[in-house]
Amino acid sequence: MNNIQIETLFLALGLGFSSCISTRDTVRINKVEMGMTKDEVRNLLGKPLFKNADENGEEWGYRKFIGEIAGPEEMIFTVVFSPEGKVMAYNSTKAHPQHYGNVQR
Repeated sequence: MNNIQIETLFLALGLGFSSCISTRDTVRINKVEMGMTKDEVRNLLGKPLFKNADENGEEWGYRKFIGEIAGPEEMIFTVVFSPEGKVMAYNSTKAHPQHYGNVQR
């Protein structure tokens, strides 16, 4: 192999690896916006893994996987709704398997 072939191979491998980092979960999660309704979030992300509610609003949690090449890392994406049912916050944190268990995709 000459230098140009080697450079082309490394470029192709780099592009392939970088494209696998973005998962279907991340694409959908990135569409969540402040002010969305519960129905809009449910239509976008499906049934949540868990729900918590009190007089201040409701929190829904979803599994999110990052990085498919070396084994995905499991994250929990949390959406917080106001008492009126509108998204007022969202966040991703690393999942703790002892709380949520391992899931096969």
